[in-house]
Amino acid sequence: MIRFRMLMLVAAGLFLAVALTVRALADGRLEQYSGTALYASMTYAGVLLLWPRLRPVTAAVVAVAWCWAMETFQLTGVPAALSARSLLARLVLGVQFDPVDLLWYPAGVVPLVALHALPPFAGALRGKTGHPAERRALTMDDNQFIGLVAKRTGTSSEQATAITRATLTTLAERIDGGEARDLAGQLPTGLRPYAFGSGETAERFGLDVFVERVSGRADVDVTQAKDGATAVFDVLRQALSPEAYGQVVTQLPAEYGEVADQTAPFVERTR
Repeated sequence: MIRFRMLMLVAAGLFLAVALTVRALADGRLEQYSGTALYASMTYAGVLLLWPRLRPVTAAVVAVAWCWAMETFQLTGVPAALSARSLLARLVLGVQFDPVDLLWYPAGVVPLVALHALPPFAGALRGKTGHPAERRALTMDDNQFIGLVAKRTGTSSEQATAITRATLTTLAERIDGGEARDLAGQLPTGLRPYAFGSGETAERFGLDVFVERVSGRADVDVTQAKDGATAVFDVLRQALSPEAYGQVVTQLPAEYGEVADQTAPFVERTR
């Protein structure tokens, strides 16, 4: 996420630099409408700088909504008064309402959404690659994953399946929505739906609640749920790249170390 945020900061700076360059070299409609579109592009980059786990479309909606709000605010005359005294206010708030600008804001965002949504580009931004050696989950199918959980817990395949699904569902609730989607994308196909979070913001609950939710969803007692969650996290560490696994467990409080190995090097637990 640090790399992604740095890229967004650089992108916002580049959009601003281009806008100022056009303003210095041109005038009239070219300056006005290119500046409007680039303002929206800079806003989109700023939204992702603040909330890097947002989906591209969500970030676009936020960016365009902000731009439209600023454009509408110009009807009050306040931005014009502030802009007369400050270049920064002029850059942020604008001066005079123009309904045509409302159409140019999306024009500055849509191309970025399309680019950001491309799997290779999105993966590169988040520091991931599609190479099988780096994303080992692509070489582990559902049966292998669940088989490893069953072996570690000493349970049947059916019970290991229930525990695995329950643990992934609960984990997706406990971490940010963007990270849950990243995790889901690296899991075997049949397990991906269980790792998608229901919202963008992580729920803040402790290990006891985590284990209770796994227990209820898998229909096992709390002891079995905790052992099962431990097994699932251990298999996740085997299946994911070190970076991907680290991005998941770093969102969890220290108490989760009882079920999720948060140390390096990893010492495989055995029953």
